[in-house]
Formats: sequence, C-alpha cells, structure tokens
Amino acid sequence: MTIITNQFKNLFNTMIDEILSTHGLTIQCRLIYPNTNPDLCPNCIFDIVSSRSSNIFNNTGPSPFSDLTMCPVCNGAGFVSGKKEELVTLAIIYDSKYWMNWKYNSVNISDGMIQTICHSALLPKIRNAEKIVVDLSKENYGSYLYVRSSDPELAGLGDNRYIITMWKRT
Repeated sequence: MTIITNQFKNLFNTMIDEILSTHGLTIQCRLIYPNTNPDLCPNCIFDIVSSRSSNIFNNTGPSPFSDLTMCPVCNGAGFVSGKKEELVTLAIIYDSKYWMNWKYNSVNISDGMIQTICHSALLPKIRNAEKIVVDLSKENYGSYLYVRSSDPELAGLGDNRYIITMWKRT
C-alpha cells in the first residue's frame, strides 16, 4: 500500500512541478509590497535644513536637469516612494470550477477572484505582498491588479511543497 501511495505522491508532485515550470502554465506577475519608508531621491542633492530637494543635480542620477529647476524624479520633494516590487512566476486559475480546494470554507468566493499556485519557497514573498499585477502582457489594456484575500495556504500530499493563495480584483 505504501508503494502505491508513494507512486501517487510522486506522480502528483511531478504533474504540479510541470504546471509550475517555465514551459508550463505559469504567468509572470508583479508582487507589490506595502509602501515602506521613503528613500532619498537618487537624482538630486538633499537639503538637510529644509528637508527637501535642493533641486541641484547630483551628477549620478538617472535624469539630469539644470540647477534651480525642479528635480524630475522626486518633483522637489527629496524623497521617492519606498514601494518595492518584484517579478515572480505563478500559475493562475481564473475559473473557480478548477480551483484546488484544500479547505472548502477557507474563503468566500466572489466575482473577480483568482487562485495562484507556486512553490513553497515563495511563501515569505507572497505573505509580504500587498497586491499583485497579473499577466503583465495585458497590463496596458486595463486593471489586472489584485489584493490578497486570504493567507497563503501550504498544500501538497503530506509534504507542503506548494502554496495556494486567493486574490480579489481591485
């Protein structure tokens, strides 16, 4: 009996790994982490006295500008958003009929929800993400921004190799 069980677990893991492979059914997505402390502008010199930009180019930034005009990167604030983003590859299931339901009452299903599946190594990233942009190839055609509607759930056949997360469209 354990030989059959181990063969079934191996088959299941092989199939899910194929789905999550680069040639499988994955889509590149952008994880957006909550806005943290703002960073100093990388383009201009910060004025400590006024706590704003001095509007003088620092000669190393990405967007040169003439002195005493407003810095084009921070618009004179001296700081840029501390928002962090990262690209990850996830399997996305849009239709609730095909969701992997490990816990049937774990989330209330509403329109505009998706389920993502990935390897458990991404657990800290998924848990810390505030939002996700799905299918970057269609980003210019409309809002494909989702917020996490449940905590990521470890899944697998006894080995917790995968994470299933529910997201709601904003």
